[in-house]
Amino acid sequence: MRVETITTSEGKTRYMLVDSNSEPVLPVVQFVKFKDNSGAARNSLRAYCQHLKLFFEFLEQEGLDYRKISIDEMAAFMRWLQNPYGNLKVIPATPVTSPRGPATVNTVISTVLNFYDYLMRHEDYSVQLSERLKKTIPGNRRGFKDFLYHINKDKEYPGKILKIKVRRSRPKTISKEQVGKLIDACSNLRDKFLIQLLWESSMRIGEALALWLEDFEPDARKIHIRDRGELPNLAEIKTICSPRTVDVSPDLINLFFDYVAEYHTDEVDTNHVFIKLSGENKHWPMEYQDVASLFRRLKAKTGINVSPHVLRHSSLTELRRAGWKTEHLQKRAGHAHVQTTMQIYLHPSDEDLRQDWEKAEEKMRFKRQQKEGSEQ
Repeated sequence: MRVETITTSEGKTRYMLVDSNSEPVLPVVQFVKFKDNSGAARNSLRAYCQHLKLFFEFLEQEGLDYRKISIDEMAAFMRWLQNPYGNLKVIPATPVTSPRGPATVNTVISTVLNFYDYLMRHEDYSVQLSERLKKTIPGNRRGFKDFLYHINKDKEYPGKILKIKVRRSRPKTISKEQVGKLIDACSNLRDKFLIQLLWESSMRIGEALALWLEDFEPDARKIHIRDRGELPNLAEIKTICSPRTVDVSPDLINLFFDYVAEYHTDEVDTNHVFIKLSGENKHWPMEYQDVASLFRRLKAKTGINVSPHVLRHSSLTELRRAGWKTEHLQKRAGHAHVQTTMQIYLHPSDEDLRQDWEKAEEKMRFKRQQKEGSEQ
């Protein structure tokens, strides 16, 4: 069982699940095609294939038919995902770390339920597994309070029966000083510009790689993030809410001019901002693997283990600490729902709590009067 990368007649990169005989797993192929036609991002399509690959490996190992799955088999699959040996017959003698965290397991289960939800609506399939694994919960028991909570608190919403509790944690961030060390460790203007752009603009790496020269508006100090679909370097905009305009500093605009003047010569035949600087594909648009290679080099030089998404988290966290409103953070981040912004970034750090306590400490302190007769 493996996931194959294919190229469509339109030149798009897509993914297909094939079995041990190199035959396509048809129900998965149909499901992924449905998701593709529904507008799912390319990375999401790949994730669907990877998740369903795990599910069909479990079915093959247990000798099960995907059309005859009940709640019990789904519970066993959840346990299988957490088994470090990928086999329910092998039980560790001592406690070992699960190969997948709770959030990953929940995501895989959610994909499988979406798969069965698609099958349930197919005329050739009648088992309503996805419906059997749902429950209803009152609005006042949901994980967040929306703006209409006072109206919706008594309304019932669908919930999932098979779900592992996930410990909420703050996103990993690095300090401004560490970002400066990364920039100083870069060996060329392109890399310096990319790091500063990710830090200052809060962009996703896919959005940065999808930028064209005309997306920069230097006089207004703005960058326009536009949805152009899937590009040759596989960069693409994540959601329909991602297209937006972000304000940047004069320093970043000056760095943009310096970078373009040095590297975007007459030999460059692309309007992608970020291009390869060497190799047989020199002057081609920069790709995800080029960025991964850059961050590995920076880790070796600085000892700072960071990814492009950590820079995004660090940027948005710094803006929150600077007093930005939640709705402004949502717009800057390109989030579809304000709850996403609130759940990720509206968590005070230990340093924030300490600073607030020092501000309030004097007001909390009792004013103790000296006892009569005590020495003055």
